[in-house]
Amino acid sequence: MSELKIAVIGAGHLGKIHARLISQVEGACLVGIADPSPLIQRELIETTDVPVISDYRKLLGTIDAAIIATPTRSHFEIAEDLLVRGIHCLIEKPITDCPYQANQLVELANESNCVLSVGHVEQFNPAIRFAIEKVGVPKFVQACRASGYTYRSTDIGVVHDLMIHDIDLVNSIFPGSISKTDACGFNVFGDKEDIAQSRLQFDCGGVANLTASRCSFDAERSFQVVGSDGYAAVDLANHRVKFITYPNWMKDRSFDFSQASAEQRDFVKQNLFTEILPVEEIEPEKTNAILQEQCDWVSGIVNGTDVHNSGGAAAEAVRIAGQVLDCIEKHEWFRSGVESGIVPFTPATKDWTQELPLPLQQDIAQRAA
Repeated sequence: MSELKIAVIGAGHLGKIHARLISQVEGACLVGIADPSPLIQRELIETTDVPVISDYRKLLGTIDAAIIATPTRSHFEIAEDLLVRGIHCLIEKPITDCPYQANQLVELANESNCVLSVGHVEQFNPAIRFAIEKVGVPKFVQACRASGYTYRSTDIGVVHDLMIHDIDLVNSIFPGSISKTDACGFNVFGDKEDIAQSRLQFDCGGVANLTASRCSFDAERSFQVVGSDGYAAVDLANHRVKFITYPNWMKDRSFDFSQASAEQRDFVKQNLFTEILPVEEIEPEKTNAILQEQCDWVSGIVNGTDVHNSGGAAAEAVRIAGQVLDCIEKHEWFRSGVESGIVPFTPATKDWTQELPLPLQQDIAQRAA
């Protein structure tokens, strides 16, 4: 089979990464990049040797597959346009922000015999894979994704932007369905939630506490999992895993800690994570998760293998995210004038510019002039 002719649609931060990496994938050939921004087009024309155009539709008829890295609000329209033509798609997460539309794309891909993959790139993170394998049967997960305000993905809230990574992960870890969802959150900069916290309980008994914020003091990307055989804490930012493995005498309750003597208790307190539960730390071999994701997608097209981050799994993550957002909307803060977790965004009724830092005031004044 000849090389797959692939286009990248949307050349923002992630689109540029996809365009750079796809040439390293065996069996794939980048034949065009589409982005409506003249500034981005000029930049790419100077740095790439493939055609750079404003409208992806000019590439129809010349491509076998496409990577969609546009803002979320345009995912459905573009993917639908491609899938009906039998063009395989890798869509950046979330697949859409609407469960109905997400399911429509999955059905369309099946009808067109297209491979539909979605950019839940943590499925290819070796640190997370290692952690899950070490703990036995997972019972409890606690995850946090926090950052400052980057102005990226502002067409969606933090649940679809950041938390959906961990929603997808826990949904793949715990068998069965979610039996209970609790969540709260609030917006800071606009009409979408910027901070969110959710608790998901699965019918298998597994529980996940997920936190996401895009207006935090400190950046954090962590994933902790407690299982039948141990505990693992993943520092995603630094690619490190700390873990403990429960000894058999602890799992079968051979020793009763509550009946320990004073000397034994002192020993436990002083040696808990050295002699009793020794902590091990590893740095799994670093890999490029986006490149692996692309290879997995291309292999699915060429060899007919199942992809790890399928459209069906991505649609389920969007459905769960919708449940989280419903809980946020219904959450009552018991504060006068606020009935839900999202404060309505309304036009200012006074000269609010005087409350801004001076550089912002000056910029607004210059624009007005």
